Amino acid sequence: MSDRFGTFMFIPHEKSMVKSVSLTRRGAVSFAAAGVGCIALFIGLGAFTFSGGDSPALVKENTRLRSELVDMEAQVGLLSNNLESLLEREEELRILADLPPVPMEVQAVGVGGPGHATSAAVSTADRALNNRVSAISGSLDELLRRSSLVAASMDDVRKSIAEKKERFAATPSIWPSSGFLSSTYSLNRRHPIFHDVRPHYGIDISARRGSPIVSTADGIVVKAGWENGHGNMVEVDHGHGVSTTYSHAARLNVSVGQRVTRGQTIALVGSTGFSIAPHVHYEVHESGRPVDPLKYIFPDAIAD
Repeated sequence: MSDRFGTFMFIPHEKSMVKSVSLTRRGAVSFAAAGVGCIALFIGLGAFTFSGGDSPALVKENTRLRSELVDMEAQVGLLSNNLESLLEREEELRILADLPPVPMEVQAVGVGGPGHATSAAVSTADRALNNRVSAISGSLDELLRRSSLVAASMDDVRKSIAEKKERFAATPSIWPSSGFLSSTYSLNRRHPIFHDVRPHYGIDISARRGSPIVSTADGIVVKAGWENGHGNMVEVDHGHGVSTTYSHAARLNVSVGQRVTRGQTIALVGSTGFSIAPHVHYEVHESGRPVDPLKYIFPDAIAD
């Protein structure tokens, strides 16, 4: 059988010679195969162009990004665990600060949130990668909101503890001198000099002349000088409506307007004013009214 496949004739419009080309079966197959190859090449180049083309450099970059995502996921997990531990500690601190727990509706503000949409046009691999990025982003948003709540709660705790610390420092809780209690608070006490019954709005601590008299709490000196009956005396305003007075001193060591701290020497024991022996007459006032100082003094809290 002849190998000839056919003859192709080229007839020009102008007056030229007719040209013919004979083609064998083998040549026709080769020509067809070459045409199919060219078409496939063009299709491949088009797909490569529109898909972005996973070049070796791009594959390497994607691998690096996936590795970084793994590290970020681990870090987010660690931050979440640390925040949970901090939340437990925060609840303990609120109890110590005598603060109520954070309301559940407030806590809910720090949890959850809108997700990030993924385009349906991306590939399955890209969609999975995008979902991981979206999950990390959502976790970070939640951590930021919850950490802001914890920061605000901790600030409340700090303020509460600072106020309690300030209040405690301003509470007259120690003895004003290291002597002994010689007379108590009473509304009906016989006066040692006038021998009549009258209120004794404080306590007397007998001590050796010249012994230190100390402020029983932090405060500001509002009186320092001579007062009839009390002799040399000091009055300290501790804030919160509480003040203390120290009478019959031999000498005063402070002046009006001076800030003093608990345990600071403000005078020396004497017997000035209406007094028959060295002692300090000590009073505590709440909103201007005298109260028994012993209700403030801690057991064994003696000034050195």
